[in-house]
Amino acid sequence: MNKLLCLLLVLSFGLSTAQAQRYSKRKIRKDLQELPGFENAFIGFLLVDPEKKKPLYEQYADKYMTPGSTTKLFTIYGAIQHLPDTLSALEYVVQGDSLIFWSTGYPLNLHPDHPDSAVVNFLNATDKQLFYWPRPTADSRFGPGWGWDDYPYYFGAEKSVFPIYGNSIRFILDNKNKTYSMSPQYRGFRVTVDSLDAEKSSVVRDEFWNEFHIQFANNYEVDTITRAFHSSNALFTDLLSDAIQRPIQHLDLNSRPEYHESIPGVIADSLYRWTLQESDNLFAEQIMLMISGQQSDTLSTEAGIDELQLTWNSSTAPQFPGELIWRDGSGLSRYNMFKPTELQKLISLFDTNEILGLLPQGQTSGTLEDWYGPYVFAKTGTLSNNHALVGYVLTDKGKYLQFVLIANHYTASTSTVRKSMGVMLEKIKTGF
Repeated sequence: MNKLLCLLLVLSFGLSTAQAQRYSKRKIRKDLQELPGFENAFIGFLLVDPEKKKPLYEQYADKYMTPGSTTKLFTIYGAIQHLPDTLSALEYVVQGDSLIFWSTGYPLNLHPDHPDSAVVNFLNATDKQLFYWPRPTADSRFGPGWGWDDYPYYFGAEKSVFPIYGNSIRFILDNKNKTYSMSPQYRGFRVTVDSLDAEKSSVVRDEFWNEFHIQFANNYEVDTITRAFHSSNALFTDLLSDAIQRPIQHLDLNSRPEYHESIPGVIADSLYRWTLQESDNLFAEQIMLMISGQQSDTLSTEAGIDELQLTWNSSTAPQFPGELIWRDGSGLSRYNMFKPTELQKLISLFDTNEILGLLPQGQTSGTLEDWYGPYVFAKTGTLSNNHALVGYVLTDKGKYLQFVLIANHYTASTSTVRKSMGVMLEKIKTGF
């Protein structure tokens, strides 16, 4: 009898422990209301078991919310559907002793972090005279709903028909010796240096001119600062001409020649991974232009989104009958609004192994390198007072659960909100 009683007590204790560890709906609801940073915010949450195809918990899952850079997931999904496995870095035709080339929207030409020399090597190898056709674009330098004061920073770098050097300059400031270097070097970039020191070094740019003002810090450190430049077709051809040490002339065409050739760039998955893991806005915007360029001579974000809207409709009908509220490729626009249900459906359209390889991983890569644990695979999205996280949690039972967690209009610090999200993700990991 004593042995039976002990066995029953052990079983009872184990059952109560398991129940205590379970992340119940009541506990989830309490956390969504009371975790730091969540108290006065608008919190959308959706947790789904993709095997059972049903929600485990949802809050405001059908409400429109500000997604930030999780918008890039839509862009990358569309790119996988519409762009080739190896991206085209440049298109061209040869006519007599002339080589005429134009852009596809490809963003990696001599990029400082992911440099691709395919264009430079190709143009260096030809003995033809070089002519550049500035392909028409319907876009302005910035997208609708972008913050106007982001213009100096790389994350707000201008879209362009043919990016070069990531449309930015990298300054290296030696605060001890009061010297600097910059890449690329170009005669049209004007740089002035302040004679006074500051607590923090800085490089400031005029909005409409490529005039940069440097201020050194009163320390002995070396600082690297990247600043976007103001782009133009003339600047592009000058920079490319300097890179290949050959003259390039402009040429007008009525339309893109039907029979043309292309120069291969990188494998598409590489660009998609860099776009999502590093949340690179320029890459996302240029990918959208590349998609539009498959359909028309004119590069257009609006046309690219229209094309991807058709792809979305065909993949999700009749579950999502309406139009997506979608205005740019990167998520910088505050005009974008998506429902958590739309974002969850989107990640379910990807091949699971494929998207896990593209997303940032907790404590491992990209924007999650310093956050959460390696059991989190998710895209972040951050605008002032808004933070979103969309992806997968690998539970202790070995199950991949899909989640969308969006905090809009909070007044706490973003760091506080991210920590509270981490608390929930840890509980999901152990409690499901």
